[in-house]
Amino acid sequence: MNSRSRTPLIISISLVIGIIIGFFMVPSGNSKEYSVQSGKMAYILSLIDAQYVDKVDMDSLEDEAIRSFLADLDPHSVYMTAEEIKKENEGLQGNFDGIGVQFRIIEDTIVVVQPIVQGPSHKAGIMAGDRIVEVDDSIVCGKGITNEDVFKLLKGKKGTKVKLGIKRHNIEKTLNFTIKRDAIPIHSVDYSGMIDNSTGYIKLSQFSANSYQEVHSALVKLKGQGMKQLVFDLRGNGGGYLDQAVKIADEFLVDKDLIVFTNGRYRGRNDYFATNKGVFEEGKIIVLIDEIAASASEIVAGALQDNDRGMIIGRRTFGKGLVQEQKELPDGSALRLTVSRYYTPSGRCIQRPYISGDPEKYYTDFIERYVNMEKHTDTISHADSLKYKTKKGRIVYGGGGIEPDVELPYYVYKKSDYYSTLLKKGLIYKFCFDHIDRNRKAFKQYKDGADFLNKFSVTENLLQEMLSFATEQKVEKENLSDTESSEIKQLMKSYIAQNLYGDEYFYPLFLLVDEDVQKALPYFKK
Repeated sequence: MNSRSRTPLIISISLVIGIIIGFFMVPSGNSKEYSVQSGKMAYILSLIDAQYVDKVDMDSLEDEAIRSFLADLDPHSVYMTAEEIKKENEGLQGNFDGIGVQFRIIEDTIVVVQPIVQGPSHKAGIMAGDRIVEVDDSIVCGKGITNEDVFKLLKGKKGTKVKLGIKRHNIEKTLNFTIKRDAIPIHSVDYSGMIDNSTGYIKLSQFSANSYQEVHSALVKLKGQGMKQLVFDLRGNGGGYLDQAVKIADEFLVDKDLIVFTNGRYRGRNDYFATNKGVFEEGKIIVLIDEIAASASEIVAGALQDNDRGMIIGRRTFGKGLVQEQKELPDGSALRLTVSRYYTPSGRCIQRPYISGDPEKYYTDFIERYVNMEKHTDTISHADSLKYKTKKGRIVYGGGGIEPDVELPYYVYKKSDYYSTLLKKGLIYKFCFDHIDRNRKAFKQYKDGADFLNKFSVTENLLQEMLSFATEQKVEKENLSDTESSEIKQLMKSYIAQNLYGDEYFYPLFLLVDEDVQKALPYFKK
C-alpha cells in the first residue's frame, strides 16, 4: 500500500524525519553488552518501580530515558522500539504483508488509486476508484481517518484475511470482498525510461536491500534501448544501506576508484573501492540532488563528483555524514549508534554542524535553510579550510552536504501566486482524480497507456473546468500566462495517465514539465 501524490516543487518537510535513521550499516545482531539493564540506570528504574507513589508504565519510562541521553550524543544516534524497527524494516527490506493497493484519503474516505498488479486486491477484483468504507464490518469513512490508520487496518501477517466493504461508482449497494494478505514488493526505483533517443532517466527513492539490483537492471535495460547519457535522480532520497550506495556508485566508476571511506574512534578507517564490474562506466551522467537527499545519496553524489565522473545539479544536500550501526536489544528494540563518519574520496566530511543535546535545532535549522532558498540566501557557508580537490583538481567544499556543480535554487522557478496556490492545495491532482472517477467508461476507448499518450489531450474546456473547480474550493480565479496554461495542461494529462495506467505513463509526461530535469538536460552538451 502506498499513498502517493506528486506536486512539483512542493516539498514535504516531514520527510526529513526519515533522515534521522536514513543511513546505516547492515544490522549487527543481538548484543547483550549494549543492554541498559546494568549499573545506575537499572538501579534508578527499579527504585521507581518499587517505591514511586503512583503506578508508572516502566517500559515507556525506560524508552524515554534512553532517548534522552542519546540526544546528548548526536542527532542520528537513536533508540527504536520493536514496533518502530519492524515498520521501517518493511520499507528497507523491500516488501511488506498487506492487500496491495495504492490509496489516497479524499474527503475522509479511503480511495483506491490503483491496485498493485497481481497483488491480492487486484486478484480479488478491487478497482481504481473504489471507496473502502468498511473494514472487518466496521465503518471507516467520515471519521478523520489518517494514512497511519489505514496501514494498521489493511496491513497484516501474510495469509490472514480482511473483509472490505466497497462503494463503487454507479453501483448503489456496498460490495463485499474478503482478501487474503500476501507479501507486497516495494520498489526503490520509482521509474526508469528514455527521455529521448540517447538519454536515460532513473528515479531512485531510497537505498533499500534491493536497490542495487533494481538500478543494475534499469541500466541494462536502458543501454539496450540506446542510452548514451543518464539523468540519475536522487532528489528526495533520504538514504538507506551503505552497501547499496557503494554497489550503485560502482556501476559508474572504473576499477580502483575510491567511492567512500569511513573512520571512527574504534572502527578505524575502512576504504570502499570500485571494481571493474560497472555497467555504465562510460557515458555522461547528471545527478539531480536537493535538500532532502541525504546520507547514501550523498555518498553516490560525492563519489561521482570527486572522481570527476558526473555533473551534480540541483540544490545543496541535507548534510548527513554520520554512520550508524544497529544493535538489537533482547526485547526486540534496537539502538542505532553513530560509530564512524564517512568521507568522500577527496576527504570531505559531509556532516553539517550540530549542537549535541539539541536535535530539534538541527532540524529547525534545516527548515530555515529551505525557506531561505526563495530569498537568494543559504544558511550554510564554508571557510577556506573546507576546500578540497577532485581527482582533476577542481575545488569542492565540505562542511555541510554536497554542493552541486550547477545550482538550481527555488527562486528561479517563480510562478504566479495563483498557479502556486493550485499546486500547494493539490487541486489540479484532485480534479483529475475526480474527473477520471466520473468518466471511467469514456477512457476505455484507449487500448492501453501508450494509446492514451498518443491520442489524449487536455482541451481548453477541461482546463476551464479545473479552474472552475478551484474557484468552488475558494481559490479566486486569476489570469494564467500562456506558458502556465500549457504547463498545467501537461500536468493534468500526466496525473490522468498516472491514475489510469500507473507511473510508467506518468513520468514521460511529467518530466517534460519538471523544471530541474529540463534545466539540467542542456548541460550534457556542455
